[in-house]
Amino acid sequence: MRLVIPVRLKELHAASGVLWSAGAAGAAGAAGAAGAAGAGGRLISGVTTDSRGDVGGKLFLGIPGPRFDGARFAADAVSRGAAAVLVEDGPGVRASLAELAAGTGVSVATCADAVSALGAMAAAVRARASAKVIGITGSCGKTSTKEILATLLGATAETCASRASFNNHIGVPLTLLEVTPSAEALIVEIGTNHPGEIGPLAALARPEIAIVTNVGHSHLAGLGSLAGVAEEKGALVASLTDGGVAILNADCPSTPALQSRAAAGVRVVTFSAAGTPGADLRALDLEVHPGGTRFVLEGNAVPGGERGRTVTVPLLGEHAVANVLAALAAVIAAGADLGGSLGAIDQLRPAPHRLEPSTANGVMIIDDAYNANPESVAAATRLLARVRPAAAEGRRWLALGEMGELGADSLSLHREAGELVAREAIDRLLVVGEAAPGGPLAAALEGARAAGVDAEHASSIEVGVRRLTDHDDGLLPGDVLLVKASRAAGLEALALQVRASLDAGPRSTVDGRSVEVLT
Repeated sequence: MRLVIPVRLKELHAASGVLWSAGAAGAAGAAGAAGAAGAGGRLISGVTTDSRGDVGGKLFLGIPGPRFDGARFAADAVSRGAAAVLVEDGPGVRASLAELAAGTGVSVATCADAVSALGAMAAAVRARASAKVIGITGSCGKTSTKEILATLLGATAETCASRASFNNHIGVPLTLLEVTPSAEALIVEIGTNHPGEIGPLAALARPEIAIVTNVGHSHLAGLGSLAGVAEEKGALVASLTDGGVAILNADCPSTPALQSRAAAGVRVVTFSAAGTPGADLRALDLEVHPGGTRFVLEGNAVPGGERGRTVTVPLLGEHAVANVLAALAAVIAAGADLGGSLGAIDQLRPAPHRLEPSTANGVMIIDDAYNANPESVAAATRLLARVRPAAAEGRRWLALGEMGELGADSLSLHREAGELVAREAIDRLLVVGEAAPGGPLAAALEGARAAGVDAEHASSIEVGVRRLTDHDDGLLPGDVLLVKASRAAGLEALALQVRASLDAGPRSTVDGRSVEVLT
C-alpha cells in the first residue's frame, strides 16, 4: 500500500501559496492559510489530481486542462472521500468552495496556479524524504527500466517508483508526493517532448543517481534533431551534484556528449548489452531462447563475487538486457544487495504492449505496440529475425505502424525502417495504417519495396486483422508475428484482435513443438 509521508494540511497550504481558505466551519472569506481551527492541522494520506481514483483521505488538487477544469470535480472528489480540496482561483470558485466546505466540513482552499502548487508541495515533501532518488530518462526503455529497477531494488530495499508513465510536469511531482517515510529508494521516471522540460523536473526531483537508457530519434517534432534529444536528455546528467552517479549506455553514440554534462565529482558508470570492451557492466555471450534471454555478467563495476555469473532474464531481446544492466548499475550505485537483486530477476515480466509474447492457435504473437522510434524498430526487427518458427515452413511476420513525432525527418526515417526489413530474416511485412502519397507509411512501403521486400499494405487495423487471419494466406500454426508502432497508431488493438480471431479458430499444433528462438 502506498502512503505518502504524513503531512499536515497547513504545511501543504504554506508550500503551495494558498490565496484563500475556508476550513471546517466553511466561513467564506476566512483569512490565513490554515483555515478554521483544527482543519489545517489535519493529516492527509496523499495528494491526487484525479477525482475518479483513490481519493480517500487525500487532498484533491483541481488542475485546469484544455478540455476540463479540475475545480468542477471538487464536489465529486469530496463525495468519494477526499479530506481536503485545493483548486486554482477563478470566477465563482471561492463561493462554490465555501458552499462545499459548509455542507461537508472539508477544508478547502484556492491558489494562483495549481501546477505550481503541485510542484511546491512535491518539493516540500522531497526536502524531508530520506530515500535515495534515482532519475530515469531515455528515448526508449525508460518505463521498462523503471519497472525492472523497482523489482530488483525492491527485493532487498523498500522502494517507491513512478506509477505507469508518470513522467511529466504532473506525474513527477505526484511521484515525489508518494514517497513513504521508511523508503530507502525512490525511482522517478522523467520524460520530455520539448526543450527545457527535463531540467526543471530534475531540479524538483534532485536525483542522486541518473540513468539515461539511450538517445534516439524520438520527439523530433519538438526537439528538432538527434543533437537536440541528447541536449535535453543530458539535462538529467547535468542535475547531479558532487557524489552523484550517472549511468549511461556505452552502446549509444551520444554517450560522450552526455558524459561531458557531468559535473566535477559526479561518477560515470557505463553499461553495454553488446559487450563493448571497457563498459563498467557488460553482457557477454548473449543468447535469446524460448524463455527469455541469457548472458554472462562482466565488468569492473560488478563485485568480484558476481562477476562471470550467468543471468537468465525472462524478457526477450538485447534491448531488454540493456535495461536490466542499467538497473543493475543503479543497484550497485545505491549500495544495495546485488546478489539479492540478481535473485529477483526471474520475477520480471514484460510490461503490457512492450515485447509482450503470447501464443494463439500455434502462432506466437509479440505485442510491441506501446511505442516506436527508429532505434526501437531496429531492435525489435533484429529480435524477430532471431525467432525460429516451430515448423520448417513457418514464417516471420512484421506488422509495422507509424512512428510518431519524428518531425522533418519522418519520411526518411520511415523509409530507412522499411529498408531495414530487407537486411533481416523477415518473411512478410505488413504496413498498417493510412499510407497517403508522400506520407510516412508510404515512405516505409517504398523503402521496403525498393530494397526487395514484398511488402503489403493494410489501410486500417480492421483490414490488417483480416489480412493476417486470412484462411488461405494468413498466419499459420508455427508462424511468428511481431506488432510494432507508436502508441498513437493503436496497433495493440491489432495484436489483441488477431489473437482473439486465432483463438476462436480450430486448435492446431505443429508437430508438438513450441516456437523456438535462434541463439
